[in-house]
Amino acid sequence: MSSVSPKSAKPPSIFVSDRVSVTVTAVLLAAAAISWIASYYLMPLMMMSNSSGMMSTSGVAAIVSTLSLSSIALFELVWIVGMAAMMFPAMIPMVLFYDKVKTKLESHPQLARIAGTPIFLAGYLVTYAILGLGAYLAVYGAIVLSSMFSLPVIVSIIVPSLILVGTGIYQFSSLKMRCLSQCISPFGFFATRSSKGLFGAFRMGFSHGTFCVGCCWAYMLVMLAVGAMSIPIMAGLAGVIALEKVIVRGSVWFNRAVAIGFISLGILVGLFPFILSFI
Repeated sequence: MSSVSPKSAKPPSIFVSDRVSVTVTAVLLAAAAISWIASYYLMPLMMMSNSSGMMSTSGVAAIVSTLSLSSIALFELVWIVGMAAMMFPAMIPMVLFYDKVKTKLESHPQLARIAGTPIFLAGYLVTYAILGLGAYLAVYGAIVLSSMFSLPVIVSIIVPSLILVGTGIYQFSSLKMRCLSQCISPFGFFATRSSKGLFGAFRMGFSHGTFCVGCCWAYMLVMLAVGAMSIPIMAGLAGVIALEKVIVRGSVWFNRAVAIGFISLGILVGLFPFILSFI
């Protein structure tokens, strides 16, 4: 009689190359690619939009200079599409685990796989939509304050520098590491945040999105306030996020390297402001 040695019994990997893995990975990468293309064409439209009747503005301020619903809706559309472009590749392990493990525990596994996956992703994107709305209001408030008070030119130099340095410092925080640990461990996340049904899929997506925002909000602040939502800056940050969550999976050395990189860049921007023109 043959038996299997306990040492040889390994838990199945979610990255096994089967039809589900290939399909989910291909769909997420295709959705990210389409979102990148959409961002490329939507970004100029957002930058040119300025219905406030105020003095001509440029960059993100061109649309954030008004609280009109159309401007907010356009910003949210561009923001959410941008988040899908940046974050979907890093979401592959989490969605694979949901499709290959979590759906098998549902009363209707096929329905959970077909409908639950997009609902899970929708819940995830809702958290970033909320973050986008907060970012919009924050930038609008900054624009209003700058128009009310004559701020010295030095402020426009100090703020980007402080944001970059602050992003680097945040890499060392316990909150960053706690949120990152939930993003890199699908098993750990679903073991503690599991909910059943389609509404449960939305709740899990929203919960995971909350941890993801906690992990990456500083990157998004850099993208918005320093990089003016430029495609190259978005692509660079998307690469950092994918490496952090999928490749090195929260490695301490990578986290420290990113922190030192942001802090160094922030100091350089403070000393040599012209560097901003290359960012």
